Amino acid sequence: MPMLTLKSALPEWIFFDCFNTLIDDFDDTGDESGLGPLFYLPVEAGFYTTETDFKRDYDEWRKLEWSGNGWDEVELPSRLRAVLMKRDASREDEIEALVDEMLGYFKKGYPKTLRLTSGVCEMLRAWHGKVKMGVVSNFFLAGAPEHFLMKFGLSGFFEFILDSAKFGFKKPDPRIYFESLRSAGLAANRAKTVLFIGDSLINDVLTPARLNMRAIYFDRSADRPSVKSPSQIQFITHWDQFRPESFTADYQSSH
Repeated sequence: MPMLTLKSALPEWIFFDCFNTLIDDFDDTGDESGLGPLFYLPVEAGFYTTETDFKRDYDEWRKLEWSGNGWDEVELPSRLRAVLMKRDASREDEIEALVDEMLGYFKKGYPKTLRLTSGVCEMLRAWHGKVKMGVVSNFFLAGAPEHFLMKFGLSGFFEFILDSAKFGFKKPDPRIYFESLRSAGLAANRAKTVLFIGDSLINDVLTPARLNMRAIYFDRSADRPSVKSPSQIQFITHWDQFRPESFTADYQSSH
């Protein structure tokens, strides 16, 4: 695979997204929630007629929850509880038991869906010792990104791993990006020394750029349904294209 020329100076720090950037979890439909196998449980418990009905209500809850200016993270048990209580608040005791069952099912099944993104180990080894690296991840269970990065032997590459459930706010809330700078020991006016990279155009490219970080889009549209890179955005499609030598020397010397 040919290496791309990335018109940026070599960064001091690289902040990576985690899921579907370093570790893949999307299924064959492109869904990255990991919740699909749980949807039969509310049907089995008599709250819904079909799994599609539960998914509809879950998606609607997410849309309403983050329709304003705030991006408070809501952990998975609270998400499930909110959807089920809206469906039938009179069955609160049953809902608590069902949430526990769904959470246990998720924790047992979700790890089996995870796999390393192609080429990620070689990429991290190429960068190791040349720049400092951190992880800034959305996830709805506190500590999960660090746990899975450790499980796959990647955690040692990173100076810090910041996850939205531990921090309380999720990307694209500016607070999690400012916290990532603090985790790196950087003042806000040093944001330009950071390169952010991930598979979400809004979370990992446009918002970091708005906060004066540099950014590269990890375009996964060939692997799953997702946004293809706009023409004005620097992007890669595989980790083989992301190496220190892919940053142009001429550009570095003139900036």
